[in-house]
Amino acid sequence: MSKPPTMQEVARNAAAADVFRLMASEDKGAKFVEDLRNLPDAALTMMGRLSGVPENQLQIFRAMIRNEDNEFTRGLDQVGGLLQPGDVILMTSNQALASAQRALYKNAKSSHVVLVHTDFICIDAVPKKGVSNRIVSEVLADAEPGWRVIRHKSVGQANTDGIMRACTFYLAQPYLILPSKKSATNFAYCSELARKVYRDVGVTNSGIPDKSIIAPAHFDQLADEHAEWMNVTDSARPAIEFCQNYPELVRMITKLFIDGLKLNRQRFEDRTKQLAEIQRLAKAGKITKEQAKEATAQIREIERNMNHTFWDVRRKS
Repeated sequence: MSKPPTMQEVARNAAAADVFRLMASEDKGAKFVEDLRNLPDAALTMMGRLSGVPENQLQIFRAMIRNEDNEFTRGLDQVGGLLQPGDVILMTSNQALASAQRALYKNAKSSHVVLVHTDFICIDAVPKKGVSNRIVSEVLADAEPGWRVIRHKSVGQANTDGIMRACTFYLAQPYLILPSKKSATNFAYCSELARKVYRDVGVTNSGIPDKSIIAPAHFDQLADEHAEWMNVTDSARPAIEFCQNYPELVRMITKLFIDGLKLNRQRFEDRTKQLAEIQRLAKAGKITKEQAKEATAQIREIERNMNHTFWDVRRKS
């Protein structure tokens, strides 16, 4: 059973919902943007500070809001697309764990595996937080030098949407290391999460073990030995360094995507509760079977038109 949302999460969801409602109305959205751009420097500076923007980047923040030329937007144009959905980032933040895995692969050096969800946003499985979205600068904050980015040769524009949906599917899954020969249904750890996403997308000849325990060491071996995996570290490095140079500004531009998925997931949870309530009312005789059937059908119709579903809210057909 999922925990009830905190007040901060409720407020965030409500704010995201307001943004989406605003965006749904072209007139209101345009006016909102215009009002924002007309705010005085002092107001925009305060907004930037509240968002964590460092003092030396507040001028860039104001220029971004006003759609004026600035170094961040220019840099963004240069590094866009260098990181692609499905890219695997291999890193070492626990040397003892990396060394222990040499029993699985003699040249193992990674202790953690992360998938790129889109652009600067990764999907990561970590203790306490479980599976969540984090920007790449957060992911690599504690990593030692020598991290690598690898890409499967068959992953490209044709399956980008599938990878992004597969990543979204596992959001909020609990973190648990329980090595198994089969993919875990109700929990994830870093390498297990990557295995499940590639399995769900149906990438053939991935080399990722599907009938044995999976560890970061196995992805090191893919990087070193498997012909279908490319080392794209050098080409991806400018995007990662850009994110590391402007983490607060990157966090701002990715917030709508991340919070939008959280809101999407919250709506699924809400509908799950609605379905349970419909069944309760029908069982108690407070609504007819026909009314219950119609209400259930309406909810299922909504969900058939959604782009995403989630691991713990699967529906019977």
